[in-house]
Amino acid sequence: MTGKNKYGLIVVGGGITGLSSALTWALNHDVKEEPVLLIEKEPKTGGYVTSYEREGFLFDTCQMIPNISDILSYLGIEIELKKFKGYYMRIFLVNPETDEIKVLELPSGVDTFKKQLMALYPNNAAEIEKFLDYSREMYLELFDLKLEPTAKEIMKTLKNCPKIVANSSKTFKKYFEKFNITEPDVEEIFNVFAEFSALPAEQVAAIVPISAMNSLLDGAFRPKDGFVEFSKKIEKKYQDLGGELLLKTEVEKILVDDGEVEGVQLKDGEKLYSDYIITTVDPMVAMKSMVGLDKIRALDKKFAKKVEEVKMSTSSMNLSIGLDDEIDLDALGMDCGYNVITTGGDTYDRLFDAYEEGEIGFTDKRFHLGVVCPSLTTGGKPNLTVRISPMALADWLELRKNDPEKYKERKQNWADFFIDKIEKYLIPDLRKHIKVVDISTPATYARYSGSPTGSVYDMAPYPDNFGRTRLKMRTPIKGLFQPKFVHGVFGCLLAGMQANDMILDRKIMDGNARYKP
Repeated sequence: MTGKNKYGLIVVGGGITGLSSALTWALNHDVKEEPVLLIEKEPKTGGYVTSYEREGFLFDTCQMIPNISDILSYLGIEIELKKFKGYYMRIFLVNPETDEIKVLELPSGVDTFKKQLMALYPNNAAEIEKFLDYSREMYLELFDLKLEPTAKEIMKTLKNCPKIVANSSKTFKKYFEKFNITEPDVEEIFNVFAEFSALPAEQVAAIVPISAMNSLLDGAFRPKDGFVEFSKKIEKKYQDLGGELLLKTEVEKILVDDGEVEGVQLKDGEKLYSDYIITTVDPMVAMKSMVGLDKIRALDKKFAKKVEEVKMSTSSMNLSIGLDDEIDLDALGMDCGYNVITTGGDTYDRLFDAYEEGEIGFTDKRFHLGVVCPSLTTGGKPNLTVRISPMALADWLELRKNDPEKYKERKQNWADFFIDKIEKYLIPDLRKHIKVVDISTPATYARYSGSPTGSVYDMAPYPDNFGRTRLKMRTPIKGLFQPKFVHGVFGCLLAGMQANDMILDRKIMDGNARYKP
């Protein structure tokens, strides 16, 4: 079919993965001959990577990004990124029985980080050095991985990536135990890196926290004008190249005929056609509702089974807090990448156990939350972002729909609970400086993203749900791709490039899992 309804590529979902997918296509095609269309159901692009205003405060929905200058250079995006100046992370270990606090301060920079840990814990210095050096080498092996390796490349991977091969099926807990580190504080520090994935150390694939640790220790950044500027810059570049954008438009079906993708059907019934579709929405929605498992099962029973078994990440609660000008956040050491307040030990494991039962496990004796102060890095009115995970979906959706007053009351009660913890253990007298609090719940994320579970990090990186074992980007339906790499801005940008690399027979990345300029 030809005409105005026929495109070279249609991208479903205008988050960062969708923007990257669409822009990468536009960079590699004459879009007059092979037009590209990006479809987003919300009024703006960016997905979870954006900013919004409340009572004069600009709040970001994203916390930090690693050094992605090479990818931004490829995409032709110029944006000013501000680097965190202070510690990379501070961990406030709380004893809830005595209210005693132990503060662990972690500097940025891989070498500085290593030297400080070795100096602080001399009894485990040799073990810490071995762990960090080995982990760094394993992280760098990622640059030699292929997404869809040939038989010859698999053999090369066995030779060039021995550490990844040896540890690909291990959880972070099992991996960490190999190094015989006995200091509880050191274990606590590295478990926090695991928990950034919204999985406990005993369940997350080892390579995920290792990658997060190494990439962010190399440098943690924020866009100077807020994360909304990040998505706007990509959108503008895409449209300047001739890419088309449909906002406030919902895709109802992905059209398939005889095992090949045909296009999409919008909610209003209109059909748009293309030989290639990239879907970036929740794979449970895309594969089950938009395509239909029966069509997938007829082509590949194994892939269909994987769709049915895919595990999505947890949801979250988020507090955006605007403060007055009287508070001195700098004096409190808040110019820091991340502040974690936790009761430590098995806290995250037990919170996750509750989450898996559909319950909220936070109590006065067990809590874990992250606090970021964006304004000290990028300027603007003083504000805090508080991220609480894992937060179960529970009955948040039902309350939001059927009992708005009770929903409002419950989310305020939980906000008060977490603000109390911040005031008690991190920022004294916080409440008297608060001007505005905006609260997001799992119901917020479910509504905004369309994910039935309110997932905030896409597919959860369990060892059997990640890497070589995850739901593949290339679906059994010819021309249909669902780029999923790992959560975070870096992973989303990379995933869009990877999908195009598959379509263009390795023209962009030579089949690599990581972009190498």
